[in-house]
Amino acid sequence: MKNFLRTLGHIEELAVGGLLLLLAVGTTIQVCTRYFLGMTFDWFDEGSRYLLVFVTFAGAGMAVKHGAHFSMEAVTQYAPPRMAAALRTLANLLSAAVMLVIAWYGWEQTALLARYGMTTASLGMPMWVAYLPIPVFGATIALRFLLRAWEQLRVMVAPAQELD
Repeated sequence: MKNFLRTLGHIEELAVGGLLLLLAVGTTIQVCTRYFLGMTFDWFDEGSRYLLVFVTFAGAGMAVKHGAHFSMEAVTQYAPPRMAAALRTLANLLSAAVMLVIAWYGWEQTALLARYGMTTASLGMPMWVAYLPIPVFGATIALRFLLRAWEQLRVMVAPAQELD
């Protein structure tokens, strides 16, 4: 399981880095062609919006993995180790629950768009593809929060000598 998650993390980091590079280069080209040649590519504007949504959700999952999301540590900083671990466990479980709700409703919206057969304006891509990162990455973010909760739970129930 750890090897799978490690491999998934590497693929995720490469995908996010590659897509950010693609967005930066593409935006530079779009700006240059607009101001120097007077022509624009409507499909790029639309595509870059959808790629940015993809990168944002994938990056949020990576931030959970690395513990880079902002957090309020005023209480846990001064609490005893077991209490701090219990509070972090609770926070991670609540965050996982919120992300599961987002994933659920994101999936319902994606399925609705697939049933209606809507397509994007410029790319002609099925609209459900543009919405798919919300349920997929919502579920992976929830899984990452659950893994962090499990880690904190293990700290909470560890023998007292291991906490010192």
